[in-house]
Amino acid sequence: MGEVIKRTKDGRFLGYYLRWYESGKRRQLASKQPTYAEARRMLIEIEARVARGMAGIVEPAAPSPSVGELVERFLAEYARPRIKDIAKYRALARIALQRAVPMLGEVRADVLTSADVSRMRDELSRRYAANSVRLTVAHFGTMLSWAVRLGILERNPAKGVELPMRRDEFEYLSAEEVKTLLKTAADQAASGDIQDQLLHARVLFAVYTGVRKGELCGLRWRDLDIKSLRLTIARSYRSPPKSGKTRHLRLPDIVVPVLEAWAKLCPRTDEGYVFPSRWRTGVWGLSKNSTDMLGLPSLLAAAGLRPCSRAWHMLRHTFASHYIMSGGSLLALSKILGHGDIKMTMIYAHLAPDFIGAEMNRVRF
Repeated sequence: MGEVIKRTKDGRFLGYYLRWYESGKRRQLASKQPTYAEARRMLIEIEARVARGMAGIVEPAAPSPSVGELVERFLAEYARPRIKDIAKYRALARIALQRAVPMLGEVRADVLTSADVSRMRDELSRRYAANSVRLTVAHFGTMLSWAVRLGILERNPAKGVELPMRRDEFEYLSAEEVKTLLKTAADQAASGDIQDQLLHARVLFAVYTGVRKGELCGLRWRDLDIKSLRLTIARSYRSPPKSGKTRHLRLPDIVVPVLEAWAKLCPRTDEGYVFPSRWRTGVWGLSKNSTDMLGLPSLLAAAGLRPCSRAWHMLRHTFASHYIMSGGSLLALSKILGHGDIKMTMIYAHLAPDFIGAEMNRVRF
Protein backbone atom coordinates (compact mmCIF):
# COMPACT_ATOMS: atom_id res chain seq x y z
CA MET A 1 0.00 0.00 0.00
CA GLY A 2 1.41 3.36 -0.98
CA GLU A 3 1.55 6.50 1.05
CA VAL A 4 1.68 10.28 0.67
CA ILE A 5 4.46 11.96 2.64
CA LYS A 6 4.45 15.64 3.50
CA ARG A 7 8.02 16.92 3.51
CA THR A 8 9.37 20.02 5.19
CA LYS A 9 12.82 21.45 5.86
CA ASP A 10 13.54 23.98 8.58
CA GLY A 11 9.81 24.53 8.90
CA ARG A 12 9.48 25.21 5.14
CA PHE A 13 7.03 23.05 3.12
CA LEU A 14 8.84 21.19 0.30
CA GLY A 15 5.89 19.28 -1.14
CA TYR A 16 4.00 15.99 -1.13
CA TYR A 17 5.99 12.89 -2.07
CA LEU A 18 4.53 9.56 -3.13
CA ARG A 19 5.78 6.11 -2.18
CA TRP A 20 4.59 2.84 -3.66
CA TYR A 21 5.85 -0.63 -4.54
CA GLU A 22 6.34 -1.72 -8.14
CA SER A 23 7.81 -5.09 -9.21
CA GLY A 24 8.97 -5.69 -5.64
CA LYS A 25 10.85 -2.40 -5.43
CA ARG A 26 9.91 0.72 -3.56
CA ARG A 27 9.51 3.78 -5.74
CA GLN A 28 9.35 7.43 -4.71
CA LEU A 29 8.32 10.51 -6.63
CA ALA A 30 7.71 14.19 -5.96
CA SER A 31 4.05 14.64 -6.83
CA LYS A 32 4.29 18.40 -7.49
CA GLN A 33 0.63 18.60 -6.42
CA PRO A 34 -0.51 21.64 -4.38
CA THR A 35 -2.75 19.72 -1.93
CA TYR A 36 -2.72 16.42 -0.09
CA ALA A 37 -5.98 15.34 -1.78
CA GLU A 38 -4.56 15.82 -5.26
CA ALA A 39 -1.34 14.03 -4.31
CA ARG A 40 -3.44 11.15 -2.94
CA ARG A 41 -5.45 11.01 -6.17
CA MET A 42 -2.21 10.81 -8.16
CA LEU A 43 -0.97 7.95 -5.97
CA ILE A 44 -4.24 6.02 -6.51
CA GLU A 45 -3.85 6.40 -10.31
CA ILE A 46 -0.27 5.11 -10.11
CA GLU A 47 -1.26 2.10 -8.03
CA ALA A 48 -4.14 1.37 -10.40
CA ARG A 49 -1.69 1.27 -13.31
CA VAL A 50 0.63 -1.03 -11.38
CA ALA A 51 -2.29 -3.35 -10.58
CA ARG A 52 -3.02 -3.64 -14.31
CA GLY A 53 0.58 -4.60 -14.99
CA MET A 54 1.47 -1.23 -16.50
CA ALA A 55 4.27 1.17 -15.60
CA GLY A 56 3.33 3.28 -12.64
CA ILE A 57 4.67 6.51 -14.17
CA VAL A 58 3.92 7.45 -17.74
CA GLU A 59 7.02 8.98 -19.28
CA PRO A 60 6.20 12.35 -20.82
CA ALA A 61 6.11 12.25 -24.58
CA ALA A 62 8.76 14.20 -26.44
CA PRO A 63 7.38 17.54 -27.55
CA SER A 64 6.29 17.68 -31.17
CA PRO A 65 8.70 19.63 -33.41
CA SER A 66 7.64 22.83 -35.06
CA VAL A 67 7.08 22.81 -38.82
CA GLY A 68 10.36 24.68 -39.27
CA GLU A 69 12.25 22.06 -37.25
CA LEU A 70 10.53 19.27 -39.17
CA VAL A 71 11.58 20.86 -42.47
CA GLU A 72 15.23 20.90 -41.40
CA ARG A 73 15.10 17.30 -40.23
CA PHE A 74 13.37 16.20 -43.45
CA LEU A 75 16.00 17.92 -45.59
CA ALA A 76 18.78 16.24 -43.62
CA GLU A 77 17.36 12.71 -43.37
CA TYR A 78 14.87 12.01 -46.17
CA ALA A 79 16.00 9.59 -48.88
CA ARG A 80 14.49 7.11 -51.31
CA PRO A 81 16.13 4.51 -53.57
CA ARG A 82 14.46 6.03 -56.65
CA ILE A 83 16.06 9.44 -56.10
CA LYS A 84 19.10 9.53 -58.38
CA ASP A 85 20.83 12.56 -56.85
CA ILE A 86 19.78 13.07 -53.22
CA ALA A 87 21.84 16.25 -52.85
CA LYS A 88 20.09 17.82 -55.82
CA TYR A 89 16.69 16.62 -54.56
CA ARG A 90 17.28 18.16 -51.14
CA ALA A 91 18.43 21.43 -52.67
CA LEU A 92 15.25 21.68 -54.76
CA ALA A 93 13.10 20.57 -51.82
CA ARG A 94 14.66 23.29 -49.66
CA ILE A 95 13.74 25.94 -52.22
CA ALA A 96 10.14 24.67 -52.30
CA LEU A 97 9.70 24.23 -48.53
CA GLN A 98 11.30 27.55 -47.61
CA ARG A 99 8.27 29.25 -49.15
CA ALA A 100 6.10 27.63 -46.46
CA VAL A 101 8.32 28.29 -43.44
CA PRO A 102 7.48 32.01 -42.98
CA MET A 103 3.79 31.11 -42.65
CA LEU A 104 3.87 27.82 -40.74
CA GLY A 105 7.41 27.51 -39.37
CA GLU A 106 6.46 28.29 -35.76
CA VAL A 107 3.38 26.04 -35.71
CA ARG A 108 3.74 22.74 -33.86
CA ALA A 109 3.57 19.96 -36.41
CA ASP A 110 1.14 17.85 -34.34
CA VAL A 111 -1.50 20.60 -34.27
CA LEU A 112 -1.22 21.41 -37.97
CA THR A 113 -4.56 21.09 -39.78
CA SER A 114 -5.69 20.74 -43.38
CA ALA A 115 -7.09 24.25 -43.09
CA ASP A 116 -3.59 25.53 -42.25
CA VAL A 117 -2.15 23.84 -45.34
CA SER A 118 -4.98 25.22 -47.51
CA ARG A 119 -4.38 28.75 -46.19
CA MET A 120 -0.68 28.37 -46.96
CA ARG A 121 -1.52 27.28 -50.51
CA ASP A 122 -3.86 30.23 -51.02
CA GLU A 123 -1.34 32.71 -49.63
CA LEU A 124 1.43 31.34 -51.84
CA SER A 125 -0.89 31.49 -54.87
CA ARG A 126 -1.04 35.28 -54.48
CA ARG A 127 2.71 35.57 -54.80
CA TYR A 128 3.95 32.63 -56.90
CA ALA A 129 3.13 30.86 -60.15
CA ALA A 130 0.76 27.89 -59.95
CA ASN A 131 3.47 25.34 -60.70
CA SER A 132 5.69 26.75 -57.94
CA VAL A 133 2.81 26.47 -55.46
CA ARG A 134 2.10 22.90 -56.58
CA LEU A 135 5.75 22.04 -55.99
CA THR A 136 5.70 23.51 -52.47
CA VAL A 137 2.47 21.77 -51.45
CA ALA A 138 3.66 18.47 -52.95
CA HIS A 139 6.97 18.59 -51.04
CA PHE A 140 5.10 19.64 -47.90
CA GLY A 141 2.83 16.59 -48.20
CA THR A 142 5.82 14.31 -48.81
CA MET A 143 7.47 15.67 -45.67
CA LEU A 144 4.38 15.06 -43.55
CA SER A 145 3.93 11.52 -44.93
CA TRP A 146 7.56 10.82 -44.04
CA ALA A 147 6.92 12.14 -40.50
CA VAL A 148 3.93 9.79 -40.17
CA ARG A 149 6.04 6.79 -41.23
CA LEU A 150 8.63 7.71 -38.59
CA GLY A 151 5.97 8.05 -35.89
CA ILE A 152 6.59 11.78 -35.46
CA LEU A 153 3.00 12.54 -36.48
CA GLU A 154 -0.18 10.51 -36.32
CA ARG A 155 -1.63 11.80 -39.59
CA ASN A 156 -0.82 13.85 -42.65
CA PRO A 157 -2.94 17.03 -42.69
CA ALA A 158 -1.86 17.80 -46.26
CA LYS A 159 -3.59 14.68 -47.53
CA GLY A 160 -6.59 15.67 -49.62
CA VAL A 161 -5.62 19.35 -49.92
CA GLU A 162 -6.37 20.35 -53.50
CA LEU A 163 -3.44 21.55 -55.58
CA PRO A 164 -3.63 24.63 -57.84
CA MET A 165 -4.39 23.92 -61.47
CA ARG A 166 -1.29 22.88 -63.39
CA ARG A 167 -0.12 25.51 -65.84
CA ASP A 168 0.66 23.76 -69.10
CA GLU A 169 1.56 26.93 -70.98
CA PHE A 170 5.16 27.15 -72.13
CA GLU A 171 7.35 29.63 -73.94
CA TYR A 172 9.11 28.92 -77.18
CA LEU A 173 10.79 30.98 -79.90
CA SER A 174 9.34 31.49 -83.35
CA ALA A 175 11.34 30.41 -86.39
CA GLU A 176 12.41 34.02 -87.01
CA GLU A 177 13.47 34.42 -83.38
CA VAL A 178 15.56 31.25 -83.58
CA LYS A 179 17.29 32.57 -86.71
CA THR A 180 17.99 35.87 -84.94
CA LEU A 181 19.32 34.09 -81.85
CA LEU A 182 21.61 31.79 -83.84
CA LYS A 183 22.91 34.64 -86.02
CA THR A 184 23.68 36.74 -82.95
CA ALA A 185 25.48 33.77 -81.34
CA ALA A 186 27.47 33.11 -84.54
CA ASP A 187 28.44 36.79 -84.91
CA GLN A 188 29.63 36.93 -81.30
CA ALA A 189 31.57 33.69 -81.75
CA ALA A 190 33.29 35.03 -84.89
CA SER A 191 34.54 38.17 -83.14
CA GLY A 192 34.69 37.00 -79.53
CA ASP A 193 36.68 34.68 -77.30
CA ILE A 194 36.33 31.00 -76.45
CA GLN A 195 33.34 31.67 -74.16
CA ASP A 196 31.40 33.13 -77.11
CA GLN A 197 32.33 30.16 -79.29
CA LEU A 198 31.25 27.80 -76.51
CA LEU A 199 27.89 29.58 -76.14
CA HIS A 200 27.27 29.41 -79.88
CA ALA A 201 27.95 25.66 -79.92
CA ARG A 202 25.76 25.08 -76.85
CA VAL A 203 22.80 27.07 -78.19
CA LEU A 204 22.90 25.51 -81.66
CA PHE A 205 23.11 22.01 -80.15
CA ALA A 206 20.23 22.67 -77.70
CA VAL A 207 17.93 24.15 -80.36
CA TYR A 208 18.43 21.23 -82.76
CA THR A 209 18.35 18.35 -80.23
CA GLY A 210 15.99 19.49 -77.45
CA VAL A 211 18.27 18.16 -74.70
CA ARG A 212 17.91 19.37 -71.11
CA LYS A 213 20.54 21.75 -69.72
CA GLY A 214 21.88 19.05 -67.38
CA GLU A 215 22.20 16.64 -70.32
CA LEU A 216 24.00 19.33 -72.33
CA CYS A 217 26.47 19.95 -69.48
CA GLY A 218 27.06 16.24 -68.83
CA LEU A 219 27.64 15.32 -72.49
CA ARG A 220 31.08 13.79 -73.21
CA TRP A 221 32.89 13.40 -76.50
CA ARG A 222 32.61 9.63 -76.18
CA ASP A 223 28.80 10.09 -76.24
CA LEU A 224 29.13 11.47 -79.79
CA ASP A 225 30.06 9.74 -83.00
CA ILE A 226 30.16 12.53 -85.55
CA LYS A 227 30.98 10.24 -88.49
CA SER A 228 28.01 7.93 -87.95
CA LEU A 229 25.83 10.76 -86.57
CA ARG A 230 25.20 8.92 -83.30
CA LEU A 231 24.25 10.81 -80.14
CA THR A 232 23.93 9.08 -76.78
CA ILE A 233 22.26 10.86 -73.87
CA ALA A 234 23.57 8.94 -70.88
CA ARG A 235 23.92 11.60 -68.18
CA SER A 236 22.46 14.74 -66.68
CA TYR A 237 25.48 16.44 -65.11
CA ARG A 238 27.00 13.35 -63.42
CA SER A 239 23.71 11.50 -62.80
CA PRO A 240 21.49 9.42 -65.11
CA PRO A 241 18.99 11.39 -67.24
CA LYS A 242 15.71 12.44 -65.65
CA SER A 243 13.87 9.36 -66.93
CA GLY A 244 16.65 7.16 -65.56
CA LYS A 245 17.23 5.67 -69.01
CA THR A 246 19.95 6.24 -71.59
CA ARG A 247 18.58 7.22 -75.01
CA HIS A 248 20.20 6.98 -78.44
CA LEU A 249 19.45 9.61 -81.07
CA ARG A 250 20.60 10.61 -84.52
CA LEU A 251 22.85 13.64 -84.53
CA PRO A 252 21.24 16.37 -86.71
CA ASP A 253 23.34 17.13 -89.81
CA ILE A 254 23.27 20.87 -89.17
CA VAL A 255 25.19 20.64 -85.88
CA VAL A 256 28.06 18.57 -87.32
CA PRO A 257 30.16 21.44 -88.79
CA VAL A 258 29.84 23.44 -85.57
CA LEU A 259 30.80 20.44 -83.43
CA GLU A 260 33.81 19.66 -85.66
CA ALA A 261 35.01 23.26 -85.36
CA TRP A 262 34.36 23.32 -81.63
CA ALA A 263 36.22 20.02 -81.08
CA LYS A 264 39.46 21.76 -82.14
CA LEU A 265 38.94 24.54 -79.56
CA CYS A 266 37.27 22.68 -76.70
CA PRO A 267 39.36 22.79 -73.50
CA ARG A 268 40.45 19.34 -72.38
CA THR A 269 38.88 17.98 -69.19
CA ASP A 270 39.35 14.76 -67.23
CA GLU A 271 36.00 13.35 -68.37
CA GLY A 272 36.10 14.84 -71.85
CA TYR A 273 33.11 17.19 -71.61
CA VAL A 274 31.80 18.54 -74.91
CA PHE A 275 30.57 21.76 -73.32
CA PRO A 276 32.68 22.37 -70.17
CA SER A 277 32.42 25.46 -67.98
CA ARG A 278 35.31 27.62 -66.84
CA TRP A 279 35.41 27.86 -63.06
CA ARG A 280 36.52 30.96 -61.18
CA THR A 281 39.90 29.30 -60.66
CA GLY A 282 40.37 29.21 -64.44
CA VAL A 283 40.05 25.41 -64.57
CA TRP A 284 37.60 23.89 -67.04
CA GLY A 285 35.17 21.20 -65.96
CA LEU A 286 31.54 20.33 -65.26
CA SER A 287 29.27 23.25 -64.40
CA LYS A 288 28.98 23.29 -60.60
CA ASN A 289 25.85 25.43 -60.39
CA SER A 290 22.63 23.94 -61.77
CA THR A 291 20.98 27.39 -61.67
CA ASP A 292 23.69 29.01 -63.82
CA MET A 293 22.17 30.09 -67.14
CA LEU A 294 25.58 29.87 -68.86
CA GLY A 295 25.32 33.26 -70.59
CA LEU A 296 22.08 32.56 -72.46
CA PRO A 297 20.04 35.46 -70.93
CA SER A 298 22.72 37.93 -72.11
CA LEU A 299 22.62 36.40 -75.59
CA LEU A 300 18.81 36.73 -75.70
CA ALA A 301 19.14 40.39 -74.72
CA ALA A 302 21.83 41.00 -77.37
CA ALA A 303 19.51 39.43 -79.96
CA GLY A 304 16.66 41.73 -78.86
CA LEU A 305 14.54 38.80 -77.69
CA ARG A 306 12.33 38.60 -74.61
CA PRO A 307 13.88 37.44 -71.33
CA CYS A 308 12.89 34.08 -69.85
CA SER A 309 13.51 32.76 -66.32
CA ARG A 310 14.18 29.24 -67.65
CA ALA A 311 16.03 30.16 -70.82
CA TRP A 312 17.57 26.76 -71.59
CA HIS A 313 14.28 24.98 -71.02
CA MET A 314 12.70 27.46 -73.46
CA LEU A 315 15.12 26.16 -76.12
CA ARG A 316 13.92 22.62 -75.32
CA HIS A 317 10.30 23.78 -75.76
CA THR A 318 11.35 25.52 -78.99
CA PHE A 319 12.75 22.30 -80.47
CA ALA A 320 9.69 20.27 -79.43
CA SER A 321 7.17 22.86 -80.65
CA HIS A 322 8.73 23.23 -84.10
CA TYR A 323 9.17 19.46 -84.41
CA ILE A 324 5.42 18.97 -83.91
CA MET A 325 4.47 21.95 -86.10
CA SER A 326 6.57 20.35 -88.86
CA GLY A 327 4.43 17.21 -88.69
CA GLY A 328 6.54 15.16 -86.30
CA SER A 329 5.07 12.27 -84.33
CA LEU A 330 4.17 12.76 -80.66
CA LEU A 331 5.39 9.25 -79.89
CA ALA A 332 8.74 9.89 -81.57
CA LEU A 333 9.05 13.24 -79.78
CA SER A 334 8.47 11.51 -76.46
CA LYS A 335 11.43 9.24 -77.19
CA ILE A 336 13.62 12.11 -78.40
CA LEU A 337 12.95 14.22 -75.30
CA GLY A 338 13.31 11.28 -72.93
CA HIS A 339 9.87 11.65 -71.36
CA GLY A 340 8.95 8.87 -68.95
CA ASP A 341 5.26 9.22 -69.84
CA ILE A 342 3.77 10.34 -73.15
CA LYS A 343 1.32 12.47 -71.15
CA MET A 344 4.19 14.90 -70.69
CA THR A 345 4.60 15.13 -74.47
CA MET A 346 0.89 15.80 -75.01
CA ILE A 347 1.32 19.46 -74.01
CA TYR A 348 2.64 19.95 -77.57
CA ALA A 349 -0.28 18.14 -79.24
CA HIS A 350 -2.27 21.29 -79.99
CA LEU A 351 0.60 22.51 -82.19
CA ALA A 352 0.28 19.60 -84.65
CA PRO A 353 -1.06 20.65 -88.07
CA ASP A 354 -4.76 19.83 -88.28
CA PHE A 355 -4.50 18.07 -84.88
CA ILE A 356 -8.28 17.86 -84.60
CA GLY A 357 -9.41 19.01 -88.04
CA ALA A 358 -7.99 16.06 -89.94
CA GLU A 359 -9.32 13.61 -87.37
CA MET A 360 -12.86 15.00 -87.67
CA ASN A 361 -12.87 14.15 -91.40
CA ARG A 362 -12.32 10.44 -90.80
CA VAL A 363 -16.02 9.53 -90.48
CA ARG A 364 -17.93 8.92 -93.69
CA PHE A 365 -21.51 7.58 -94.04
